[in-house]
Amino acid sequence: MILLFSTLFIILQVGSVYNENVGWKEYMKENIEEFHDVPLVWESESKVPSWLSGTYVRNGPARLKFESPRRHLNSWLDGFAKLHSFKFVGDQVFFSGKMLESPNYLASVAAGELVPQTTLNKFADPEDEWTFMEKLQISYKAVTGTAFDNNNPALWRMGEKSVENGIYMAVTDAPVPIRFNITDLSTIGMMGPSAYPFTLSGCAHYMRELDSDNSLSFMRKKLFTGKPYVEVQRYPPHKTFQDPDVISTFIPQKYSNVHSFSITEEFAIFFFYPVIINPKKYYSGNFHVFELIEWVDGHDTEIFVVDLKTGGVSNFTTHPFYSVHHANAYRNTEDEIVVDICPTPYENMREYLLLDNLMNPPQESTWTSTNKDSEFMRFSINLSEGSVQHQVFPNPTASRWVNQFDFPVINEKYRGRKYCIVYGVTAFDYSRTALVKKNLCDSSQDKVWYQENHYASEMWFLEAPDSKSEDEGVLLSLMYDGEAAKSYLILLDAQTFNTIARSYLPYHIPWSAHGMYFPEADFTNILQMDKSSNDGKPTESKKNMKGEL
Repeated sequence: MILLFSTLFIILQVGSVYNENVGWKEYMKENIEEFHDVPLVWESESKVPSWLSGTYVRNGPARLKFESPRRHLNSWLDGFAKLHSFKFVGDQVFFSGKMLESPNYLASVAAGELVPQTTLNKFADPEDEWTFMEKLQISYKAVTGTAFDNNNPALWRMGEKSVENGIYMAVTDAPVPIRFNITDLSTIGMMGPSAYPFTLSGCAHYMRELDSDNSLSFMRKKLFTGKPYVEVQRYPPHKTFQDPDVISTFIPQKYSNVHSFSITEEFAIFFFYPVIINPKKYYSGNFHVFELIEWVDGHDTEIFVVDLKTGGVSNFTTHPFYSVHHANAYRNTEDEIVVDICPTPYENMREYLLLDNLMNPPQESTWTSTNKDSEFMRFSINLSEGSVQHQVFPNPTASRWVNQFDFPVINEKYRGRKYCIVYGVTAFDYSRTALVKKNLCDSSQDKVWYQENHYASEMWFLEAPDSKSEDEGVLLSLMYDGEAAKSYLILLDAQTFNTIARSYLPYHIPWSAHGMYFPEADFTNILQMDKSSNDGKPTESKKNMKGEL
């Protein structure tokens, strides 16, 4: 059976343009069930590597509404966050799920209705909009940093690389991460930056500084006077979230919407696109962030290259475009930095995950990709000449999938270094999704995993012990089998892109954006002891669809 599914990726360019979208709406179904360390069962033909250990955590939306018939969230990305973890003990996996209990989430559960807060998209019904008094409440929350605390897209660890002393966080572009316990996924509490200078926004995608355990990030800051500025930050393991080392600051021309950045051994590279979230319209726009997104005509994309040692900043420009996710960067020569990026239309932030759009993919495929046919792009920054060139990659396999992916992941050992392999997810017409392996050094080696009515999400690469090549290892991903109406965990051989193991999950996981693997979160001794004492029985799940946790 595994062999059958692993060979279906060859059906790439042919086949019917009719898509039944089987199970697509069920895939997006809310699920707030909570459970802890449920042992998974692999399919009989699975070959799970014995060297697997550590914990893989996914973060994504799971709840859009409460008991009240009004003020239901209108965008999937607005859904309140739920964490799922997979603890690997060789060929055994233990599965947990728990809602992230942010202050606004708990208040909404108690009220039975969404309490006043910042959201990404407006309500479907204009009658549900915030009243004058509720907008004043949100304004107060904005001042205190609690207006937006739904950290559903991403994850990170600060502090020591240990379960006991690591600071595990659910993060978004808001500057208030939610700390959680990696052992049982329970929420510890919200973390905030220092009170002054004022913090306007943060970054969802932290970076690990090369050859260290330092975390790198940035925040938008504002003094009482002067323009907003960007503060590039370093968090050594002994530093708190409130007290980072400031590497550098710079002032961009515009308040760009920036979700990620790249690093090399020496530099952090930031792209500031001609796409802004207009802060002057927060109040009049009823505190719906994505409704304030604007394209700024006549502006190029600014590039800032920050020296991580000296704090020096070099400024470059390139053509106007927009992107959410960087893939990687490296110093190619003494004068050249290479940055690889996934372009996407800026309108996607506001429109792509609206429920009316997301839940109704076309049955007749138009082969419209998520990124509207923009291809994975390489930028070459010449430090001495001040010039920037960009190019796309060849497609000798003539596959429609391989150059239009997003959610890029790599072998993290090659972060900030010269590399060849990037993995991603390509989507056409929402529901036609495929996993992609792009070989940037030899595109004739590109590979695709696709199966009709199976819905893909971001992968994570785990390097094999004593690996001899960049792609020797295993890829983890969460899929949804629309015909079986079940989520499953899949392991792919990263070299061949064939399926090596799969486990259907006893609990549904809706679509989620990002995950992260924490190798230090190794619970081998504890889980083996629990398994023997409980005869392998799962911990009882906590089911309460009313959200009374």
